[in-house]
This record gives sequence, C-alpha cells and structure tokens, in this order.
Amino acid sequence: MRSDLARLLGGVLVAIVLLVVVIAATTLWFDRRERVQHESDVATGGVGARAIPIMTANGCSGCHTIPGVPGAQGQVGPRLDGSLAGRVYIGGVLANNPENLIRWIRSAREINPHTAMPSTRITEQQARDIAAYLYALR
Repeated sequence: MRSDLARLLGGVLVAIVLLVVVIAATTLWFDRRERVQHESDVATGGVGARAIPIMTANGCSGCHTIPGVPGAQGQVGPRLDGSLAGRVYIGGVLANNPENLIRWIRSAREINPHTAMPSTRITEQQARDIAAYLYALR
C-alpha cells in the first residue's frame, strides 16, 4: 500500500516539475519574442504589429512567402522569413540595414530598374512597419 502511494506521489511530483518547466520555457519564448519585436520596432522606427494588413493590401503575398501573413505563399520573390536579418544584401545591391530595407520596400525600381520588385509607393511609415515586422521574424 505504501509503495502505491509513493509511486502516485512520485508521478504527481514529476508532473508538477514538467508543468513548471513548460511554463518557464513558454514564458522565456514569449519574452524573447517581445524583446526581438521591440528591438526591430526601435531599429526601424516602425510598428511590426501594423504590418500584416499593409502587406496584404499592397500585394506582397502575391510574390513572397511571408510567415504569419495569410495567403503569402508567393514564389516570385525571395522568402521573407527569419533569414532576412542575416542576409548581407537587400535586392542583391543594398547593404542589409533598416534604412536600406525601407528604401527598397518603397522604391525598388528606382534603386534597380531591372528588379521584379515593384516600387510600391507606400508611405515611409508603412515601409517602416513592414521592415519592423520582417526583421522581427528571427
């Protein structure tokens, strides 16, 4: 009888420890995600949380695959995912930094007339919001 009780208590203890570990890991993941988003917002002067409707309204999803953007499974342009922050160049010609990404998003054809990327002519703030979202996808 004692060994059954000991086994039961041991199982409950293991379950509690696993629950605490899962909660701690989830909390750390959300904290990191919020920190990365905040850093991206600050670096670009944008608000990544506003980007999805902007990208949807401007057809970004027709050419690019973008995590978190409904229907963004395009195959024309590069994947805009976590690898963007680590890329050396934007559009093959500009150093990868927030100001250049914002310029590229707004006026890609003025930078490279032969690119398939259209000059979107969206506002600078909208481009900043999109850049913040994309850089936060790490």
